[in-house]
Amino acid sequence: MLTADATLPGLASPAGQGGELHMPSTPAATSGQEGYPEDPKFLISAARRMLYREGLDSQIGGHVSLRVPGEDAFWVTPFQYFDETLPEHVSKVGFDLVVREPGTLPASPGINFHASVMQARPDVNCVVHTHARNMSVLTTTGEPFGNYYTYAGLFHDDVGYFRDDLSLTPDQEGDAIVAALGSKRVVLMSHHGSVHAGDTIERTVAEAIVFELCCGYQVAAMAVGGKPLDDATARTYRDSYIRNGFRELIWEANFRRLRRSDPDLFEAAGR
Repeated sequence: MLTADATLPGLASPAGQGGELHMPSTPAATSGQEGYPEDPKFLISAARRMLYREGLDSQIGGHVSLRVPGEDAFWVTPFQYFDETLPEHVSKVGFDLVVREPGTLPASPGINFHASVMQARPDVNCVVHTHARNMSVLTTTGEPFGNYYTYAGLFHDDVGYFRDDLSLTPDQEGDAIVAALGSKRVVLMSHHGSVHAGDTIERTVAEAIVFELCCGYQVAAMAVGGKPLDDATARTYRDSYIRNGFRELIWEANFRRLRRSDPDLFEAAGR
């Protein structure tokens, strides 16, 4: 069992040295601490393709959005398959849902709640919504997300729940999703999917990838009578993963894989 001061397996300090191992960010991929690169549309396109290749394809539904620093606006993807997204497809949309800079594909009409979350949560810079298989299946059971796998500790006490209500207007739905999210990072949507809210696109996308994996483990574990981790152990895993940059490492590993698997994205971005 990890202790409160433990590092992740595989991230132990080099022999003879103290402290934790800190890995450098991938310069071409990172959004950094001071804002986003000149073309955040590239980051969003890369994020969508990572999600697709990690099994979070949502057919043409689902979106990735990124706040525009200093503006009441966000960059967001259209309706399309995740693995075909290019920077030119991404639109800039105001919190008033007026398209400010259109992409070459029309902005989706289903993005109200992205604006709602960013307006209500100044700490949120990225919103990811998918209809991924495992999480969608889990929502049909009525069971809450549980700590059935070590990575699930990342989301301990950090998941809200929402049920679609077709009587709500899009604005009302956005407010309801904000209420379900509260100060948390994830909302599970019954028979639908999930919404992830985070401070950077790298962390938010990594969390979506890990969350879908954990939902798959949970569905399989519940089928054979598996039991979840205790809360104290889950919290210890959460603290250790966050402290050791686990989410950033997931993004960087997936970015390296994209260079090999998706040359069209890098060619379109001139990278």
